[in-house]
Parts: sequence; C-alpha cells; structure tokens
Amino acid sequence: MQPEEGINRELGLGEAISKTFQVFRQDFAKYFVLYAVVGIIVQVATTLAQQAFVVPMLPMNPTPQQVSNFFSGLFGALFLLIGVIFVVNIIFSTIAQGSAITLASERITKRQASLGASIRFAASKLLSIWAVSIIVGIIVFLGILALIVPGIILAIMYSLALPVLLIEKKGVFESMSRSRQLVSHRWAKTFGTFLVLGIIVIIASLIFGAITSPFGIAGTIVNGILTALYQPLFPILLAVYYYSNLARTAQAQAPPAQMPMAPTTPLQAGMKLCPVCGAQNFTSATFCTKCGAKLN
Repeated sequence: MQPEEGINRELGLGEAISKTFQVFRQDFAKYFVLYAVVGIIVQVATTLAQQAFVVPMLPMNPTPQQVSNFFSGLFGALFLLIGVIFVVNIIFSTIAQGSAITLASERITKRQASLGASIRFAASKLLSIWAVSIIVGIIVFLGILALIVPGIILAIMYSLALPVLLIEKKGVFESMSRSRQLVSHRWAKTFGTFLVLGIIVIIASLIFGAITSPFGIAGTIVNGILTALYQPLFPILLAVYYYSNLARTAQAQAPPAQMPMAPTTPLQAGMKLCPVCGAQNFTSATFCTKCGAKLN
C-alpha cells in the first residue's frame, strides 16, 4: 500500500496533532453525533444499572448472619453492575472507535466520509476489533506487571494494530506485526504524540466533568453528550499517525532512481558500445571518443 495524497510524508509531533484536529473539524458533526449517541447510551445504561442493582448497606452492630448477607449482596450487585457497564461499553464504544478510525481514513484518502458506511464496516469487524483489543490488552497488562516500562514499550509497539486491521484489512496477528513495523525506530515519538493528546483529553474531561457534576443524574447524560467533543480525537490520531508512518516506511523502501541510459542506435559492423554513454566506437579503440571512458 502506498501513502495516500493527504499525507505523503512523515509528520512531526506537532503536525500529527494539528492534522488530527483538522480532520476532526472537517467532519465534526458526524463525530459529534456518533459519540454523543454512544455517550448517552452508555450513561443511561450505567445509571439504570446503578438503580437496579443497589449495593446493600451494613446495619449498625450487625450479626454474623447480617455480615454474611451483606457481602454476598455486595458482590452480587457489583458483579451485575460491572457486567452491564462492561457489555454496553465493549459493544457501543468499540463500534464508535472503529467508525471514527474509518471516517478519518476515508476523509484523508478520499476527501469524503460516510458515517453510515463507517458504522456498518466497524460493526462487521467487531469480533476482530475485540480480538485485537483483548490480545494487546493482555500483553500490555503483563508488561506493566513487569516493572511498568515493558508495558509502555509493548503499548507503543501495538498502538497501530487497530488502524491496520481496519484500513489494510489484515488479520489479528498480521495487524500486530504490521504495527511493530510501522512504529519501528519511532518509539519515543509515538509515546510523545499520544502523551500530548492524552493530556489534552484529560484536561477536557476534567473541565466538562466539573461543569456537569452539580446536575446529578441529568448531569451524567449531559456529560455523555459533551464527551463527544474530545473522545473522537484518539481514534482520529490513530488514523493520522498510521498514514504518517506508512508514508515514512514507503519512502524508505522505494528503490533508488536509476541513471537514464543514453539512446542507442543499431550496432554497426566493426563497432563496439561504450558501457557508460552508449556511443559506438571502433573495435580497436581503447577509450570512448565521446566520453573518454575506458572500453572493454
């Protein structure tokens, strides 16, 4: 695959962040609708689950039986609550992320993007996205357990596995291997790029959380809508950074330009060609009469 017309060279850190916001602005309405709907679904499901699975309270001076009932009820409620939240997030948030990467890719390569087509494509790849996310997540988690630094390195190595899966339509393990190739020799830059955007997203989430917290249950829904103002940035950056590294690796693999050969004419009897300029010389000549090169 060759680099596309939108990003035909490797972008610097600042350029990658700037390009991310540019792509976001170009299709802002589509990203906002996508993530606002998902945010509302997640927040409503979370709120309903919290009300349905109430965590029991331990009475004053409880009896051993009451303590036993409390812990059984506590673990049961937490298990159901976490289960509902996990299922809702892993379905809708995953589709939103895959759709955003596809939208960004279509905008960069074709100058147009269809929200409906991107959602359908992401939904069709849902199992593969889950597989990549789970495998990479387990690998990174095990790396973090090994003194944190290996986990960071592994996260960098496989950071582009998801856009490779969606854009190049490769398999799960092929996508992981391809991600390692794309970010090779760019580990520090990759870490810095995602760290900068991560700081921006964290600041935005803290601001919106502080604004909506006084509104109670209604605030959670409003916060779910406002998250659409910054949540698409990460999947968009994944697409932008993928194409940036694709352009870099493609340029590195391009064959060197060859020197143009001089036009030749039919070789006459008793003549031989100069290996440098292609001029015809008598067979007895030692040096070319045109360029002076030594003749064989």
